[in-house]
Amino acid sequence: MRLFIITFALFMLSVSIFAKDNNEINDITVGYGSSTDNIDIYKVSIKKDLNKYFFERRYKYLPRYYETSLSYWKAESGGNISSISFTPMYRYDFNQYYDSTPYIEIGIGLSYLSESKLDSENFGTHVQFEDVIGIGYKFSDFDLSFRYIHYSNAGMDSNSAYVDFSMISISYEF
Repeated sequence: MRLFIITFALFMLSVSIFAKDNNEINDITVGYGSSTDNIDIYKVSIKKDLNKYFFERRYKYLPRYYETSLSYWKAESGGNISSISFTPMYRYDFNQYYDSTPYIEIGIGLSYLSESKLDSENFGTHVQFEDVIGIGYKFSDFDLSFRYIHYSNAGMDSNSAYVDFSMISISYEF
């Protein structure tokens, strides 16, 4: 838990430093979700469009943005895990209606868990894949989304428990 608090503090410090320059971080997101295994997840993320720096948006097949996240998982029995994730996200915007735009998004990234076990769930390794699919609605400087998130080690270990979260989140664009 202490490692998570220190990591979270450094994460928030970096957000506040980089957010002063609008070109550094595109938005910050907070979210809450739960799984059918009675595990809750609390997530804070920053999103960054790196394509304009490296590729000047010439390549449309590259991810729309990159998401770096800190998460705290809490099981019903009281056990907990902290995680940090990096996920390239692809996003398709539908037609804009006034100041709002509905969208769908998908991404596959890596996550590092502070523990490889949570109660009776044995994830096998600290490194997990994070698969994300979501729908959302962007309005003004805010973004409301619903995501399905799957964590697993993709069979890299004989113990390969997985967890699926349904998550709702809100983002603020700088």
